[in-house]
Amino acid sequence: MDEDKQKAIEKSVSVEIQQRYKQNISAFNHYIPTIPQLIASHTSQRFSIFGTLAEQINMVDFSTGRTWYGTTPKQEMRDEVRSFLAAAPYLDFHSNALNDHWPTEPLQHQAEAIVMFGLGLGYQLEYLLEQLELKYLVVYEPSLDVVQCSLQAVDWLRILQVAEKSGTQLFLQFDNDGSTLPEDLAELIPLLSGDKVYIYRHYFHPVMDEVMHFAFGHSAQPDHLTNKYQVFLPDTALFNNLPEHNHSNLGNFASSDYTNPSLLEKNLAALEEYYPHVFKEISSYKAINWRLVKDDRDQTNLLHCRRNALFYDDAKQESEFLVDAFEKNPFRDDVILGQKVTKKLSHYIHFTAVEKAQPVIRNIMTGSSALPDDIESMIIFGIGLGLHIEQLCDSHSITNLYVCEPNLDFFLASLHVIDWSDIIQKADISNRRIYFNLGGDGSNYFYDLMAQFYQVGAYSIANTYLLSSYFDPDMQKSISNLRSELRVVLALGEYYDHARYGISHTYNSLKQHHKFLKFHADDYSRASLLTKPVFIIGNGPSLDDAIEYIQLYRQQVILISCGTALKSLHSRGIKPDFHAEIEQNKSTFYWISQVNDPEYLKSIRLISVNGIHPDTAALFKDVLLCFKSGESSTLLFQSTIEKGGYKIMPLSYAYPTVSNLVVNFVLQAGFRYLYLFGVDLGYADLNYHHSKLSSYYKSDGTELYNYKETHGGGMPVKGNFLPYVFTKPEFDVSRKLIEQAIAKTSNKIEVYNCSNGVAIDGAVPLRYESILLGTDFVRDTEIEDFIANAFFADLSPFADSVFSSIDTLSLSESVFEWLAFFEQPIESLEDARRFVEEQWRFLRSKIPDRKNLIFYLFYGSANYFSGVLTKILASASSDEAECLQAFKTICTIWQESILQGHDSFLEQPLKFDDVDVSHYFQ
Repeated sequence: MDEDKQKAIEKSVSVEIQQRYKQNISAFNHYIPTIPQLIASHTSQRFSIFGTLAEQINMVDFSTGRTWYGTTPKQEMRDEVRSFLAAAPYLDFHSNALNDHWPTEPLQHQAEAIVMFGLGLGYQLEYLLEQLELKYLVVYEPSLDVVQCSLQAVDWLRILQVAEKSGTQLFLQFDNDGSTLPEDLAELIPLLSGDKVYIYRHYFHPVMDEVMHFAFGHSAQPDHLTNKYQVFLPDTALFNNLPEHNHSNLGNFASSDYTNPSLLEKNLAALEEYYPHVFKEISSYKAINWRLVKDDRDQTNLLHCRRNALFYDDAKQESEFLVDAFEKNPFRDDVILGQKVTKKLSHYIHFTAVEKAQPVIRNIMTGSSALPDDIESMIIFGIGLGLHIEQLCDSHSITNLYVCEPNLDFFLASLHVIDWSDIIQKADISNRRIYFNLGGDGSNYFYDLMAQFYQVGAYSIANTYLLSSYFDPDMQKSISNLRSELRVVLALGEYYDHARYGISHTYNSLKQHHKFLKFHADDYSRASLLTKPVFIIGNGPSLDDAIEYIQLYRQQVILISCGTALKSLHSRGIKPDFHAEIEQNKSTFYWISQVNDPEYLKSIRLISVNGIHPDTAALFKDVLLCFKSGESSTLLFQSTIEKGGYKIMPLSYAYPTVSNLVVNFVLQAGFRYLYLFGVDLGYADLNYHHSKLSSYYKSDGTELYNYKETHGGGMPVKGNFLPYVFTKPEFDVSRKLIEQAIAKTSNKIEVYNCSNGVAIDGAVPLRYESILLGTDFVRDTEIEDFIANAFFADLSPFADSVFSSIDTLSLSESVFEWLAFFEQPIESLEDARRFVEEQWRFLRSKIPDRKNLIFYLFYGSANYFSGVLTKILASASSDEAECLQAFKTICTIWQESILQGHDSFLEQPLKFDDVDVSHYFQ
């Protein structure tokens, strides 16, 4: 909706809202004075009101952006009351409700007692009291936020006056989720002349629904029904979420089981042929919570038996609306395009080109564009009954379709409703692929889809559309996590300058006799050092509390400092056995140099990966390395060294923080007992984000730079010792990869998280005061013996062996052959698509030629720019000329970048990175 129009609507209703709120508070002060007292100290935390297009008041959950009602809540509530009066659910004290459906009967003009679960805005109270002579009305409302919204929306003075006039006793059980129903019924039942109480469910709620399930199941058992010690817990099963309000909330609908055996058989046959692992699981699966039914509108639907609720209002209509809205304005996830240019790396060839391209990208991406007929990739989160998937596959050609549905009840139901066999077979004939990600809790989306990302490349992922089929908080969290994780991983992906300096720095490490960890542990797996406790010291704020403990027990442990924690330790006179760094650029040299104690540094060994900056490495006594998996420099040197009979340990979880490197390194080396200090990966106070002993703070305690402004405020996550702490996407990815490193370790290990930061699965929370340590040991001797056996001491001959094999002539020929693609005329979108595909195939064709560095150097940047170009083409709407102009502009920027990279490498192939952050410390 137009923002100005919404503001006008809000303005028109705001005066009315303020007046009504004051009037309602005054009314309650007169009739029920405890209500204003209850509300007085409450601050809204989740729900608020807004004006609809029809200038009526609605309620929104501002944590999700979802509204409770449609554009006309008043009319919806009149219709709801009308439906209730036509078929009112009731508790019969002489018989239990034995099936899935609640008993109902029509109400004419009178009723003794109604128990209402959920107040909402409260319009239904007014309409109900207008229609019925009622003795007792009990209203449960769990949320004081909702009560506050109602006080701004409904004329409570009128409701209270009508109740008083008609003799209706109102029991407003606010801040109550219905758990007191048994004791309330114990008081109410003796007052009744009849044997029924009518149940009005205004909205779905996990606890109130449990209360109703209990009440209907035990209505004829008074001792049980009125047992005040009955405990009600919310339905915590994953993916059982319902919208707060839909047409089935009253629970007075009719439904019948539905199956389609012939379609099911056909679909299972297709799954058995094309997806045997899916077939094996689903063919024997029985629905747990959701059952396929025909509803009272003769539509296929999903029934939650325990909660007596339907998933859809109108499955066909909702699916058509979802597809129509998505086709008109598809969600475009631009995580690949949002690559940030940090100041220290802004002079890099890749980032110089990115900075030039971003204004063009932003300009072409600002307008909305329709979903194209041909789609490279689409991820659909949520199948439901699958009608929207069938419709999308009928009207669009989707090359790679990723279908994610954690709820197997839904997938099983869809096999009776849509023709999966036809969708799968058509995709197979057209050489398209469908990937199923079914079951689980949704947390595996990242790992499954990232595996495909590495297979296909960012070039394909850039043209990926995301469709969330239905709202579920657990699934939305998984989707949100996936997006933030993709953003971090892609931002940390290789690009030209990283690949180029990785090669020169790895060459230097080999020439300087840096030591590399052996892959085969036969020579060191029984080393006594591996049984000693390892303290891994990060630079999180909780380090300040633990520093005295570390100092006290330093001699009984192996101590490894991570990144900027080194200065924190040095300031307290603590010397680690090892220090670790992961960044490739020279900024680490400047940060470490803040220690300003060369003798201290020269007594410490450095842990890192190939690519560590030569100037950083030169500060230390010794350098111990592993290969970082997936890096161009690793791929270039690894095969030659292995052919020479030396296999080096690769690390797959050594990013994005130094803590990841150390945990991965130590576990791969075979250490068994790890203790994490200051590995907070978050902070309880946004202004206290690192140890105050480190270089992030000046001597007067002020920040070196505005951390919050640079890195953002943070998102709440589960804490290790606290209920929650704040973190940022990079730290959240770090946490997950530490968890993966721990989970993938084959050795028997014990990892303890002594940091007051985020909780880490696989690392047991342990206060440092509770650590039990052994006695001192001959640390230096054991370390030296371990290094002598576990590391290759001299691989220097391989430096020149690999470098001399590089064919610079072949590189130049390939670069100019590649650049020739850019000279081809691009007059149409089809020409543009063909250009992206052909130049990409050309670059990949050079992978087998290890003497030609074109793929190693340019793969990452080519991924990025191919992704940008693909995204631009996918954004083409009615203005094809504007799209092609933007496409050509990006091509020119990229072409210049390739040529500049080629010339710079040939001029100084072994140049070291020259990042300079000395200004931070002046």
